[in-house]
Amino acid sequence: MQPLIEIKEVSKTYTTGDFRVEALKAVSLTINAGELVALVGPSGSGKSTLLHIMGFLDRPDSGEYYFAGHPTAKLPESRLSAIRSRMVGFIFQSFHLLKRTTARDNVLLPMVYTGLGSDAAKALDCLRLVGLGDRVKHKSNELSGGQCQRVAIARALVNDPLVIMADEPTGNLDAASRQEVMQVIRDLSEKGQTIIIVTHDDEVAAMTDRTVRLKDGRIVSDEIRRTRAPGKAAAAALPPARLSFSPSEFAEQLKVAFKAIWSHKMRSALTVLGIFIGVGAIISLMTISEGFMKSLLSGASEEDAKKVWVTPRWQHGKPRRKFTMGEVEAIRNRVPLAEKVTPSLTRNGLEVSAGDKRTEANVQSREGYDPAEQAAKPDYFENRKVAGRFFTRAENLGRARTAVINQALAKKLFGSENAVNAEIRIKDITFTVVGVAENHKAEDIFGGQPSAYIPLSTAGKRVFGASKLDYVEVAAPTPDDAQEVRRQIIGVLRDARGLREDAEEDFEVKTFETQIEMFKSTMGKLSMVVYGIAGISLLVGGIGIMNIMLVSVTERTREIGLRKALGARNSDILSQFLIEAVVLCLIGGVLGVGL
Repeated sequence: MQPLIEIKEVSKTYTTGDFRVEALKAVSLTINAGELVALVGPSGSGKSTLLHIMGFLDRPDSGEYYFAGHPTAKLPESRLSAIRSRMVGFIFQSFHLLKRTTARDNVLLPMVYTGLGSDAAKALDCLRLVGLGDRVKHKSNELSGGQCQRVAIARALVNDPLVIMADEPTGNLDAASRQEVMQVIRDLSEKGQTIIIVTHDDEVAAMTDRTVRLKDGRIVSDEIRRTRAPGKAAAAALPPARLSFSPSEFAEQLKVAFKAIWSHKMRSALTVLGIFIGVGAIISLMTISEGFMKSLLSGASEEDAKKVWVTPRWQHGKPRRKFTMGEVEAIRNRVPLAEKVTPSLTRNGLEVSAGDKRTEANVQSREGYDPAEQAAKPDYFENRKVAGRFFTRAENLGRARTAVINQALAKKLFGSENAVNAEIRIKDITFTVVGVAENHKAEDIFGGQPSAYIPLSTAGKRVFGASKLDYVEVAAPTPDDAQEVRRQIIGVLRDARGLREDAEEDFEVKTFETQIEMFKSTMGKLSMVVYGIAGISLLVGGIGIMNIMLVSVTERTREIGLRKALGARNSDILSQFLIEAVVLCLIGGVLGVGL
């Protein structure tokens, strides 16, 4: 008769550093189908090692192992996982039931790794077989020790294995529960089920048909008390390796992931928070950056597109060469397409006061607008309306102490009061406010930049004490003429400053289009920095998930071992924790996107 299990000269040695333990020494054993066999021996005798090799949880260092007539020593791990899943059932001393999981779901677990789907009716039949038909929906923490072990027996039976291997199945039970469990095992044996039990208990061994005693890694005796008729077929085809994930396995892994997350709420919440902050930061910064860009560009008009700005060029180790009024007049006289030329002096962060209120403001100069220009259209001043009026060119030539302030400065100095005809002080010089201009679009984005505008002559002689201009603004007839105006200005200024043909300009002439490109470039660089900071936040969240997964793996080594014994491949275990990590990332990502 073909034996179900045939072991020939099997040896196994464990090495830890320089320490070697010979767990098995040339062991040979034959077990026929239908036998109820006890492996007995003191601790360290090798009985558990022998059981693990027979159950494909470990491999021998040497020797041959035939299972159901097939050599197994050289089979790949994926094939051994399929054999464990379909042909071997395990019962453990500590039950190894999944926590917070019903008896029914515990029994269904081995079916997940067969690739054939789950069969709830089969699981119920197995529970009824071990006398737990009324405990189907009870969780593992609601069952007694004996009932937990009977659930473990039902779990071992659910895939109709050729052999059941029980490692100390009664070791953690009281006398009454021990009798219950052994009676179930004996009943299964009577039905032809092959069962191998590892035990220290001679009383348990006496209830089996055959006792194999081991000592120091060798079989010292083999006592057969009863011979049974052959049970389930000893020769059977080994199942093929499972290459893909079944829907039931994926559903199980999702369920396990959510259970693990729910069972550690605070830890999971803190991990999700890191992902939420990272994703939220990236999305928020992208939105702010794009919104800022669109807001600036939406505020641009055709008048802006006509403008050309002339500024001193920064040169390393050299002072910036500012502009004279003579150069401004050269532009006015020698650039035919220059419709309007506006020279300007400007200072940032000057103290401006009104009464006992003080604030810092940006003070700029203008040549003024004649009354006819102001009456021609309401937004004559840089496309902004002015409450009151703007100072005139005559007031500029007369160095009048008049000023126009924007709404942001008016609010800081006068609150809700009317600022027109009020007095302000700039560098201890008193100015009369003749108008309040709307804030510039760009200023509004940053909450409003306080600004004051005073006559150019007054700024140069009385306030700044400067004879050179900071920049010159030139308006072309149309946006299409801006590039030609730029070319003409460069020629005029090079000639006015006596620059040789091969000399580099010490000034810059920029069109509105150039300014936009520079702004986009600057914003792009700034966005990269901001995205980098947000990415670091996301990385920290990812590292948090890595740590959580590491802790989770450490905490669940028993569960991993159980799933391996039930037929899980290494890829199944890996995918389980990856799915758990992905679920955490998705929760954090969805919250980050949604909020």
